[in-house]
Amino acid sequence: MAKAYTQAEFDSLMEKVEKVDIRVKEYLELAGYEKWARLYAPVNRGWTMTSNIGESINDALVSARELPIYDFLEEVRKMFGRWNCSNRKEATQTYTTLGKNTRRC
Repeated sequence: MAKAYTQAEFDSLMEKVEKVDIRVKEYLELAGYEKWARLYAPVNRGWTMTSNIGESINDALVSARELPIYDFLEEVRKMFGRWNCSNRKEATQTYTTLGKNTRRC
């Protein structure tokens, strides 16, 4: 239900939950659909943040997709260069000590 894009899909899944245990449906309603369901989100969560690096890269390269392959690959190279430079600067200016339970790979 959290990933449903249409009202019909959401309602169909909610009916299945209701058949299993009405208390679950009631709990989800009390929690507020807008907090966990994409369909009811006050913002477009699909474009806001993702934990999937592939989706992040695809989103960053939308305009570059129109370029010829060589130019596209050059844009990819430049983008990763900028990201690496930015991350390196941030990492060198971070002086946080890791906890005792942190192991090195």
